[in-house]
This record gives sequence, C-alpha cells and structure tokens, in this order.
Amino acid sequence: MKFRTPIFLLLMALPLALVAAEEQPPATPKPTILKRWLNAVGISKSSANMTATGFKGLEIGLQADPAQLKVAEVKQIKVTVTLVNRGKKIAQLEFPTSQRIEVLVKSQEGKSIEQWSEDQAFNNEPTIVAINPNERLEYTVNLATRDMAAGQTYIIEAYFPNFEHLRKAISVAAVTDLPAATPAGTPAPDKAGSGGGSKKHKSF
Repeated sequence: MKFRTPIFLLLMALPLALVAAEEQPPATPKPTILKRWLNAVGISKSSANMTATGFKGLEIGLQADPAQLKVAEVKQIKVTVTLVNRGKKIAQLEFPTSQRIEVLVKSQEGKSIEQWSEDQAFNNEPTIVAINPNERLEYTVNLATRDMAAGQTYIIEAYFPNFEHLRKAISVAAVTDLPAATPAGTPAPDKAGSGGGSKKHKSF
C-alpha cells in the first residue's frame, strides 16, 4: 500500500513528459563533413555570383578581375568561368572540339568588342566532359582592353558552345580614375544562347 501512491504519480507524469517531449522543436541538424568541406572550397549552395541554369542541375558563375578598370593602365581583364553540379547525377557535356567556353566583350548596345576564341587554336576532337555531383569546373581566360574607352560600361558574356542554358553575363566599367574602394562586379541579366575550353581548373 505504501508504494501505490508513488507508482500512481509516476504513471500520471509519464504521459505528460511524453507530450512535452513531442512539443519541443526538433534540433537544428549540424552540417555534415561533406557540407563543411564544400563550404570551405566555395561549392556551397550559398556561393556568391552563381546562377542556376535549370540544365542537368548545373550552376554557372562568372567573375571579372578587375571589375572596374582604368583602360590606360590595365591591358587585360582576367575572366573566370565556374560550373558546379548541384544535382545528384553525373552531368555529361559533349563538345565537338577542344574548345569548352567562349567569352565575349560587348558594348551596352550589344556590339561585339572582343571575342576570346579568335586568338585561340582548337583541335577537332569530340570530347565528353563528365561533372560529378558537387564537382566544380573552373576556366580562366584573359581579355584585352585595347578597344575599351574610358567612361563606358561593357558586358562580359561567357557561355559553353552548344549548350543554350550555360550562359552568364556581368558588367565591367572603364573609368578615368578609380574610387578609393573598388566595388565588386555587378551581375548583368543572364542571356540565353549557344556558344565554348577543358575540364577542371584549366587556364587558357
């Protein structure tokens, strides 16, 4: 008889404890080792300047260095094109030649000022480039500024030949004098089209 009251109270408290446990919000999951590694190398979903293409889970990024330049002093712009596979399957891209990317410099009116491939040589060798999930491909090219004029804004457009969705554009400003702090490149609206380089961190 002495133990009935504590046991009764325990049985009454147990359902209340279970309800309280169910009402607690779930703990925020900690990032996995893979996600932490992807963040460290810049392949996280929050990577800056990346645009989802809607094609095979691929995202494309484009950067210009410098994004604001004095044409009298800067002879070349370094352009970096990045492609990341955010999907769960291998993405395969077929190229008719050894050219992977094409990069153009255009005026605000759309007139072509510079075409990177005109000074390049490519082999007529069909190639398939496979991009694994979470894999990052990066291509770097240099563009001449000889035809740029101070006081004008230009569009740098990069794309992968034969792939309509793999295209991105940003703007760069040609100025007379640079301000104290140079701002980052300003993204321009993506454009659809067709267009062409090699796998993994390959520089031209």
